[in-house]
Amino acid sequence: MGKRRNKSIKNHESQNLDEFDEGDYGSDGATSPTNINTTAEANCGGGMSRAAKKRAKKKAKTTTTTLPTSVTQDDVHKQGVTDDDVKEEKKKMQLPLDSDDEQDDVAKGGGLRGGNLMEAAKQFRKQQGEKKKKKKSKIKGDTGAGGVKGEEKAAAAVSSTAVTASASSAGAGDGNEEEDDDVDCEEPEMEPELEALLSTLTPLQILLLDESVELGEDDNKPAASMLEEAEESIMEEYKDEQTPTETDDILGDVNPLHLIGDLTTQHRARILLSSIIQPSGVSVSEFYKRYWGKRPLLAALEESEDGANENDYEDGGEDVKLQQQLEHATRLNGFLHRKSIDDMIRKNKLRYGLDLNVTRYTDSLGNGTRHRITLDPPPKKRKSKTGSEGGAVDDVEYIVANPTDVWTNVDASHCTLRLLRPHEHNDNIHSMLSLLESEFGCMVGSNAYLTPLHSQGFAPHYDDVDVFILQLEGYKRWRVYAPMNKQETLPRVSSRDYTEKEVEESMGEEVLDVVLVPGDVLYLPRGWIHQAETVARPSHVSKLPGITDAHSLHLTVSAMQNWCWADFLEILMPEALESASASETSISLRDGLPRNFLAYMGTMHQLDDEGGELPEGLKQVAEAYAKRVAKGADKDEEIDDEALAEVMHRQRTAALKKQFKEEAKKRIMRVAKQAMSMLDDACDQIGKRFLSDRLPPALLPHEATLTKESQSAAAHHHDASKKIWPNSLCRLVRPNIARLVIEDSKAVLYHCLDNSRVYQGTPLSPMEFEIDDAPALEQLLTTVEPHWIMVKDLIHGDVEDKMEIAQALYDEGILATMLLDTPDRSVQTG
Repeated sequence: MGKRRNKSIKNHESQNLDEFDEGDYGSDGATSPTNINTTAEANCGGGMSRAAKKRAKKKAKTTTTTLPTSVTQDDVHKQGVTDDDVKEEKKKMQLPLDSDDEQDDVAKGGGLRGGNLMEAAKQFRKQQGEKKKKKKSKIKGDTGAGGVKGEEKAAAAVSSTAVTASASSAGAGDGNEEEDDDVDCEEPEMEPELEALLSTLTPLQILLLDESVELGEDDNKPAASMLEEAEESIMEEYKDEQTPTETDDILGDVNPLHLIGDLTTQHRARILLSSIIQPSGVSVSEFYKRYWGKRPLLAALEESEDGANENDYEDGGEDVKLQQQLEHATRLNGFLHRKSIDDMIRKNKLRYGLDLNVTRYTDSLGNGTRHRITLDPPPKKRKSKTGSEGGAVDDVEYIVANPTDVWTNVDASHCTLRLLRPHEHNDNIHSMLSLLESEFGCMVGSNAYLTPLHSQGFAPHYDDVDVFILQLEGYKRWRVYAPMNKQETLPRVSSRDYTEKEVEESMGEEVLDVVLVPGDVLYLPRGWIHQAETVARPSHVSKLPGITDAHSLHLTVSAMQNWCWADFLEILMPEALESASASETSISLRDGLPRNFLAYMGTMHQLDDEGGELPEGLKQVAEAYAKRVAKGADKDEEIDDEALAEVMHRQRTAALKKQFKEEAKKRIMRVAKQAMSMLDDACDQIGKRFLSDRLPPALLPHEATLTKESQSAAAHHHDASKKIWPNSLCRLVRPNIARLVIEDSKAVLYHCLDNSRVYQGTPLSPMEFEIDDAPALEQLLTTVEPHWIMVKDLIHGDVEDKMEIAQALYDEGILATMLLDTPDRSVQTG
């Protein structure tokens, strides 16, 4: 593989954060949303390094720009609550202050956010963007054997796939397909410069905010230590050249974690995705426009084509190159490593076939053809004493994996270990998936794959999910091929295993051939065929302390399973048909079918003249008969009676077919019209499915503080901590975790707070309300951060009902509440 090129602003500048000053936010790590110690930053892969800050400060110009306000209190202000009340209450509860509050502190000289930050971020991005101009492709480089093909080739592969499919797929017509309009939800508003700055944080820093990061693996400590030494060496070399400026003070005091702690969940989810793909230099908006569901994206730290030079690394030389590689290699630390997987197997009694698989791609038959074999012991069958209908039924008992046997298969037999749902036992992975569900609006899952050196666990195949492949340890070569035809583009089911011969003969040349190194991420849309094998460290990659090539470990994050228009229409159309059939205004769908329609409809009655043309032999007979009927002329002209009978039969059949199709079309259009009126109902149904499928939300400490479970510590009065009052401020604890639907003249609320981390492991427990409670419920469910609504301002007939509705949601744990004054006890509820 050739040398990787430098990736502009985001990964060219180092990503390790300065030491934090805990005095700015207090020393209580349990409640401070931005308290992460210096060791945690190093182990986590770091954010913006001291060297990066110095270079950014040296280039930035001093202007005045105010950060966009991230938290507003408009709804609170309407109730007469002042900014000082909110600010004072937040200080007491140790919650993040609003931007306006902290701007007041800045004016007094005590705030962390300066007015020049946005301009400094813009300058930072602009200066580093000069190198981005040299980049001709986001997918570039080579591995020696075929090489990584450019983004243009991937796009061409998609185009050629469409052309090939149009010629071969039934019903494709002329192969021209109308481009779908973009109907994605409006993106959270955020300045591109701010997104670029915050994306320099590692995913784990974005997820944890106020928790110390414990990797639990000694192998990563030398890398973190050497990273610090490299930074110190670089700073020592050119510290005398730096001239302090006003911008220096701004960037020196600002920690991106202090900013991201004040973002809403939707903005934080956007920044998480931006951080994951950050080395690619592609913004989230550009990713959705050009790559999402369309083509692969490689997010990797690239070197210049001519290697390190003065322009690439400035004053630091090879030290900066090493520093960059160290930071990149550790930026995904803290999710999984071999030791944590071993602990997971030992502590949780993982089962073969249900929680993990041991597999290998090999020529086990000795016939020269490799195929995948699975070494999982089969589950035991047993008789259940109680069947669903009273009789005995077969049941299975999955075998608990013995850790020694698992690692023997991995190390001695060169098998791949696949962990299913590692997020079930790993809080950091669960937090990442939970936040990505907020970004994508669909279920997100994960698997992990550990493969020893020079081994491959799976045959070439494509998946029915979009995947982000996060390379955590070791080096893995990925070969990716475009979908073979239009029918297999964005498939709804995964493919079978392909043989190497099929790959060579049917799939053509790969569009991507790349070795992923630790810190790299590869995005693949569903339908793109791929295979991967573990390889040794490429020669152009520096040997880094604590980074092994004895095995490869990657985490696959998957999305978009069963989440396409066809899935939506499968819900909508049957409901629309049932509703239209039960119409009180029309009986057309209940009309009987035409008598004996099977005598002229169906495959066996398809005629050669479906397009309006008779066979040539009958065309002359039909013309002669038409003349006789029209003019009465040439009556002596002989006409073959049998031929004439055939013509008459075909014409009658064609007329009957036409009439049948017209009647069918009328009814189809009636169903379609009914479907258009039921779009919201179908969205509610697929929304309920999403709530059932998705993970429980991973609440941050400051979010959990506002729920019933933790409220007693924050309330002014202990007796008020478990009750809702007319002056209680409320909002949904996390956006989109609950949905209100109307079922059987009842307002029914579904939520995912109690979900299991296992797919559909816990059934939804709906809450039922009267239909006149729906407006108040809708207000509560649609009031999300940064807004609040006061209970007494809910839409309902009386205050007691408002309090009871809010109390029910609060008791369920899905409502965040806050009191800015003593409870209003003028109204009491049971």
